[in-house]
Amino acid sequence: MTGGTVGSEEKYGVISNEKNKDVVAFWQGKSKSNIEFTKVYPYSILSENICTCHWNMLLQELKKDITGYSGIIITHGSDTLSYTSAMVSIFCKDFKIPVVLTGANKVLSDPESNGISNFEKAVDIVKENKIGVWTVFDEVYPANSVMEANCFNDKFTLGKCSGRYPDVDFANIKFKNKVMIIKEYPFADYSNIHFPNDVKSVLLVGYHSGTANENSVKVLAERCKSKGIKLYLQGLSSKSGVYSSTDNLIKGGVIPLYDMTTEYAFAYLMFEIN
Repeated sequence: MTGGTVGSEEKYGVISNEKNKDVVAFWQGKSKSNIEFTKVYPYSILSENICTCHWNMLLQELKKDITGYSGIIITHGSDTLSYTSAMVSIFCKDFKIPVVLTGANKVLSDPESNGISNFEKAVDIVKENKIGVWTVFDEVYPANSVMEANCFNDKFTLGKCSGRYPDVDFANIKFKNKVMIIKEYPFADYSNIHFPNDVKSVLLVGYHSGTANENSVKVLAERCKSKGIKLYLQGLSSKSGVYSSTDNLIKGGVIPLYDMTTEYAFAYLMFEIN
């Protein structure tokens, strides 16, 4: 349990994290199930406040001996659920038991909350021994392909994933460096962006066709090169042609990432630079 709305309560119109909010106890009270759970709290936060230290704490739990367990369920705040899902999908890719991430759209005491139904679907995945890494939020999504929720309806969407994994020592991985995400937009000016010393890669999120303004990105690429930072472009599809603008950027040293959601590309690069 890592906090989030599923581990929060609302008072006077403000939703705050409450560590003693226990979705397992809520679910067991309704289902009368005798399933045994081991509950751990590596941290308890609103997920928008997540930092690399929290991912490291989660990894420490996932590195523990899981012999005898039928599955792992991670409860998480919805704001960054898709990012942590991508990270966990990479780290747990060879696990022989189901790993499921889930959360809630409203606090558990709200009758409109989907938290209990989401948790029940997560339990069902474990009971059915559905090997893989999954994200449950109303629907069941492959964790490596789930994309951030829409702010208007709280619905997550499904992207595509190439199935490409970073070539790293997963046993000894520890996140210490960072990836900076920059979103392309009309008239973008990247000339004054500050790069902290722990930023080792920049992920440029292009338009839906994998394009970006050549002139703006050339400036960004030059600044990244001077800092020894790799610049990646996300948004390209291996099944579609490359526009001349993108082709020119690639020839200029921008590294293309094909068939990856923003979240998966971010997690992929976080592993690559550590």
